[in-house]
Amino acid sequence: MKRTLLLCVAIWMSFSAAVFAHSMPRSEMYVGGVGAGCTLGYVQSIYGEPTRKDYATLDFVHIVRYIYSDTFDVIGRTAADYEGEEENIPVSGFSLSDSSLTTPSGFTVGSSYEQIVATFGEGERVVINGETGYSYMATDSPVELTFFVDRNNIVTRIYEGTEI
Repeated sequence: MKRTLLLCVAIWMSFSAAVFAHSMPRSEMYVGGVGAGCTLGYVQSIYGEPTRKDYATLDFVHIVRYIYSDTFDVIGRTAADYEGEEENIPVSGFSLSDSSLTTPSGFTVGSSYEQIVATFGEGERVVINGETGYSYMATDSPVELTFFVDRNNIVTRIYEGTEI
């Protein structure tokens, strides 16, 4: 009986470790106070008018991209037939490739990926267009944060995306 119980506990722990290995709290998935779930109006209240706005409408989705610099942009996404104010469109992600903003834990471009691992564990390794990154899923939402790194495991870009 004891062996069966120990075996069950060991199996449960190995599965739970695998499930949580690539996750982090949703509260950590922001830079400079901005991330998925905010609105474009909120972003604008913090950072002002973007230097440029890009728009795209696909079959079922309308996308607005606020570009603040060559190194920081925020994307909002809503239904293609949305007729409300642009400021109310929810943020679905961002891209940051300079050290001007940090996550709540203080990670930014230039941070060592080993420091992130020490805090949140290993992320899921991804390679996109030749760029290596480590992705973390939010523990309570479909938001994903990816730290892209160079060959020395130094963060070169932080990207957040979601399907909400």
